[in-house]
Amino acid sequence: MTDQEKEIVAKASVPMTIANGFRWLFLAIALLLLLLLFFGNKIWEGAAWYDAFVGKAYSFLVWDILLMLLCNILRIAFAARYNRIVKNLK
Repeated sequence: MTDQEKEIVAKASVPMTIANGFRWLFLAIALLLLLLLFFGNKIWEGAAWYDAFVGKAYSFLVWDILLMLLCNILRIAFAARYNRIVKNLK
């Protein structure tokens, strides 16, 4: 593989890596928020501020999971593009 081909392959993998990074970020945020909700139901059961927080947290989680799904779809599309580029180099 020539240096030019290596550069093309490296440039094609950047969007896939970025989409994967955002996917992991949204996954970590969702996991932390779900753990907070799980343990919060045991610790702050019946607290007025916690009950208000739970409604907002679930709304935030819906958007977080939708963005994670979008990142998965983008990652698959970028991986298909990357595979097409690598296949055409040979």
